[in-house]
Amino acid sequence: MHHLRTRPAPIAVPAALGVAAALLLSSCSAPDADPPGASGGPSSASAKPHGFVEGASEASEPQLRLLLADADGSVAVHDLLAAETESLDDVPAPEHAATDGRFLATSDGERTTIVDGGAWTVDHGDHTHYYDAAARVVGSLDGAGPVTIASSESTTTLAWSASGRAVALDRDALGQGEVRETARVDDAGVLLPLGTLLVSGDAAGDRVRVLDAAGEPTGVDAACVDPAGGIVTRVGAVVGCADGAVLVTEDPDGGDPVVETVGVAAGSTLPRATDFANRTGRPTVAALAGDTGYWLLDTRERSWQHVPTDRPLRQVVAVDDTDEHVVALDADGRVLVWSEGDSAPVTTEPLVSSAAGATLQLDAQRAYLSDPEESVVHEVDFADDARVARSIDVPVRPDVLAEVGR
Repeated sequence: MHHLRTRPAPIAVPAALGVAAALLLSSCSAPDADPPGASGGPSSASAKPHGFVEGASEASEPQLRLLLADADGSVAVHDLLAAETESLDDVPAPEHAATDGRFLATSDGERTTIVDGGAWTVDHGDHTHYYDAAARVVGSLDGAGPVTIASSESTTTLAWSASGRAVALDRDALGQGEVRETARVDDAGVLLPLGTLLVSGDAAGDRVRVLDAAGEPTGVDAACVDPAGGIVTRVGAVVGCADGAVLVTEDPDGGDPVVETVGVAAGSTLPRATDFANRTGRPTVAALAGDTGYWLLDTRERSWQHVPTDRPLRQVVAVDDTDEHVVALDADGRVLVWSEGDSAPVTTEPLVSSAAGATLQLDAQRAYLSDPEESVVHEVDFADDARVARSIDVPVRPDVLAEVGR
């Protein structure tokens, strides 16, 4: 996160949560499951189709959009498919921002405001749903300073690391325009949803704790010195620790969740990972390793890899696709792309004059880099030698950028 300066610079938005291989909507199964918001069983006359969401329509492809906000709080949404931009209600002037791939959270010195991008993806493993609804400003809640946001199908969590305060919200209600708190957790700089459970990073106690939906301890926990940073992957919930990370996964048989420590090499003096980013939901995540390069954490293999770089990086995201792309922004404002087997990345020319003020977001096919000084967003085809596919003029200076619908 970046604090706004006299000439406001964009607030970095963590790249957070992606698109699995899409199946035709007709292939969606589980007809015996009650969809969100539906009442009655499948034999009921009021039964809704599998995947039904009140107020949203289902699409055959991701409904990708860019949420934009300037330093004064003007907000707009740009539809990447239709190439159309719509203004939304203003939010209080943002000092920090974060996204989970649908919702954007912006915070100032007093409150946090949530914007619904109106587009999201639900990956059920064997099939995927893509949704389209109206974008809107949902509402605000107490919470100031740097903020993180993460979601499961039922729960959205927000955590403010500076105060150690965190809350869980009813995600269905949030999608209907209501901020409904379901749990409040103190002394948690990290709070992540894991199904109906919560995973908390307790800085005061140097532990990662698994909580129930109401925020009460379940008795499942693990040591984690100085927990900081977290992310939810397809495998489970990750909390960064001074010597690696703790990974919490659900028991497929319905037992207690499994808590594992994934440590870096013993004796490592490399800077720790704290700000994890990936293509939404994928198992492999990336994080900066100070000015030395970046870390890759494979939550499926339970392994770390450090990749050194010639120049310091400002942001890095793991695509975790077939070619194992990793996309980064360096201190010179260039986009760098690594692929499997490459000893060196391919790079663009400098695309922004201030890398400190830019935000990097990506989906399965494209990366988006904001350039607030020029009021454009660059679209980069990372799989095609980092080709700049287009530069999108936007009516709102993109001090905040979040790609939604992923």
